[in-house]
Amino acid sequence: MTGLLVAGLALGVTALTLKVADGAHSALDTALSTVTGFLFLLAGAVAHVRRPANPIGVLIALAGVALFLEDLQFTRDPLLYTIAVPLRAASSPVIAHLVLAFPHGRLRSRWERLLVAAAYLVVLGSGVVGLLADDDPRDLLAIRPGSDGGAFADRALELAATAISAGVVVVLLYRWLTGRLPQRRLLSPVITIALLGALTSGAGTALGDGHPLSQPLLQAYRILFCLWPLAFLVGVLRARVGNAEMIRLLLERDGIGLAALVQDDEVWKDSRSIDALNAAAGLVLDNQRLTAELEHRLAEVRASRARLVAAGDEERRRLERDLHDGAQQRLVSVVLLLRMVGRRYGDGLPPQVRALVSGSVDELQTAITELRELARGIRPAILTEAGLVAAVRSLADRSPMDVALSVGTVPRLDAAVEATAYFVTSEALTNALKHAQTDRVGVRITTEGPELRVEVTDRGVGGASLDGGTGLAGLRDRVEALGGELMVSSGDGGTAVHAVIPLVEMP
Repeated sequence: MTGLLVAGLALGVTALTLKVADGAHSALDTALSTVTGFLFLLAGAVAHVRRPANPIGVLIALAGVALFLEDLQFTRDPLLYTIAVPLRAASSPVIAHLVLAFPHGRLRSRWERLLVAAAYLVVLGSGVVGLLADDDPRDLLAIRPGSDGGAFADRALELAATAISAGVVVVLLYRWLTGRLPQRRLLSPVITIALLGALTSGAGTALGDGHPLSQPLLQAYRILFCLWPLAFLVGVLRARVGNAEMIRLLLERDGIGLAALVQDDEVWKDSRSIDALNAAAGLVLDNQRLTAELEHRLAEVRASRARLVAAGDEERRRLERDLHDGAQQRLVSVVLLLRMVGRRYGDGLPPQVRALVSGSVDELQTAITELRELARGIRPAILTEAGLVAAVRSLADRSPMDVALSVGTVPRLDAAVEATAYFVTSEALTNALKHAQTDRVGVRITTEGPELRVEVTDRGVGGASLDGGTGLAGLRDRVEALGGELMVSSGDGGTAVHAVIPLVEMP
């Protein structure tokens, strides 16, 4: 790029000197051609600074160099003239290449590559033919001076240039019509200048040199052509972040892949946008990390709570076995011994002793009954043996209230789920008996999809709350440990305890 800029500046000064010395060009034409070349160099430099990896900046600057090369034909030096003759239209294929490659710097379709290759071949080929057939005495390689080969070469060059220009315009229009909004924004200035230049140049050439509008139209074309590098420069300045740079930035941030972006080649590198993208990517990545850590810790908490529930149930079963096999059996043995004492020595015992023995037996029977009730409250044997439905039916049968039980098709479930549903029902019935001041309670147990639903309702005085005591609050923790939810609604119309428990086993 530096070499192109240095060569362009040197050629620009040389071309300006040659055109002024030639004297056949107007001041306006000389000024426009010189300004146009330098504007192409400036636009190429800016594009290269904006995105060094994109070759579009080199193509824009090369167009300026090619424009100055065309003006070397006005030299009086035979050697320089001989070199300059094949380059009399050097800017045409370069500009065609630039237009079709803008803004991403490469030709994307086979038709585009064919057009550009044809442009280079036709221009350089016709330039060589014109060099060999030129009748100018400065041409050191002329083979047949004075022949019509030079005119033929010029005519062939005009026809080929017209066909290639039409093809370039068609490709541009198709790309603009089928492109997305960013592509249209970048191509609009280039296409507008190209179409206006083609119209003014074509109209001026068609009218002929004698028509009064011919020269003004051709001058308008030169002015529009002078504005064309500015159109490329506007496209550069309006562009956004380059897709390749964005993907590289995201994928290399902290060595962790973060996102994939939809490719849009009609974009450029913008350091401010890159910085903003870097900050946004960092925020997203940090949020993802925090979210992942939170979900991991939440999963650990849930697993820990589930393990606590399972450990609690196992401890309940152990206490139930210990009470049944230990204390309860010892009390039964003491009752049997006292009854044997009463039967064997009853007649010989004083009445006071017989009364004490009989009272002791009654108290022991009461203790056994209470101990059995305590063991049943810890974890009823029927719950383990027959399942949730049978345990709830037994609970309803023992209740002094009228219990309207509605049970759907409930299969055997996980032990923790059955125990939780049973204790929710038991606690709700106990609360209704103690506080609701009602003699009728409804219990509904169903499975809906992957959930077990337990609902206990009454039409009592209300006043129940999850925060009002330890019973419902403890059940809420137990239900939530299984991934479910316990809700209590209580008012003047009564109380409803509603539990939703997932059927799947917790991790």
